[in-house]
Amino acid sequence: MKAARLVRYKTPYDIQEVDLPTLQENDLLVQVGAAGYCHTDYQVYVGVYGSQCPLTPSHEPVGTVVQVGSAVQHFKRGDRVGVLLFRHACGSCLACRTTLAEQGRVDPRFCETISMAGIKDDGAMAEYIVADAENTVKLPDSVAFEQGAPLMCAGTTVWGGIEKAQLRPNSRVGVIGIGGLGSLAVQFLKALGHQVVAVDNRQEGLDLATEPSQKADLVVDSRSDTAVDEIVHWAGHGGLAAVIVCTDNVSVNGWSLKLLAAHGKCIVLGLPVDPLQFNAFDLVFKEIAIIGSLVATIEQARDMMVVVDRFHIRSHVRTLRLEDAPNLPSLYMDPHLKGRLVVKF
Repeated sequence: MKAARLVRYKTPYDIQEVDLPTLQENDLLVQVGAAGYCHTDYQVYVGVYGSQCPLTPSHEPVGTVVQVGSAVQHFKRGDRVGVLLFRHACGSCLACRTTLAEQGRVDPRFCETISMAGIKDDGAMAEYIVADAENTVKLPDSVAFEQGAPLMCAGTTVWGGIEKAQLRPNSRVGVIGIGGLGSLAVQFLKALGHQVVAVDNRQEGLDLATEPSQKADLVVDSRSDTAVDEIVHWAGHGGLAAVIVCTDNVSVNGWSLKLLAAHGKCIVLGLPVDPLQFNAFDLVFKEIAIIGSLVATIEQARDMMVVVDRFHIRSHVRTLRLEDAPNLPSLYMDPHLKGRLVVKF
């Protein structure tokens, strides 16, 4: 099968013929319909995670099941599926035993030996990928493959973050950074009945906030000298209930606390290489909670798909072919990139 391969850091992906992956008993072999490219893929490309090369990138796959392992119960050949990046939790490490005791099931996100598609192990930028049936979700028929791919990382990341915010009904919430993640966050929040201010400093991001049917209630350019006052006034009650921060810009993460009311929540989704910094007076005097969020559980991903289907939630995507994969890093770093890059098979 053909796959894009990272042979060395910071060098163009190489299109190669590789062996078809083999299955364990609870695995699915998925013919990839589309695979997304995101910030983490770029970080792998430049060596942030120390990933071993050669490696097939991408952890945003959707496709069709073509083979099922002997122990698989809830999937069959022909199913359209989305695949989360975590595979093969060991079930025996301290993290697995802890999540089993606390939640009644192992949470693969925290397993100490977990396989991670496109980061530690081969990912989705290939004609076929192995999926762990325990961490795979069915894709609604209404969702085309090129739309489904961004949901498997960008979508699950913001959905999980929104759940972490534990919002009251009809809350006023900020989404900062309206790219692939932020655009979906705006739509999810609106679908869930909240009021949303979208914040960005690029025209492409500001435009994205008003494109879909689930539009932001207010759009603010963060470069404005009056941005904080405008948002806090709109929010009322001293500020926003929560901010979903979808950028890795360190200063913007710190700035986001100024938008929050007392006891507000800052949900951090970006992964900057440099340490995050927050003003202690913003943090302490309003008793703000800063919460990290790591994609979503399989249960949350299923709930997300119901909302995607019901509210026709969609991403702004630019589709490419596998042969275009060598251009992905430079396309991703284009400051005028709008939405998500998706390789369609």
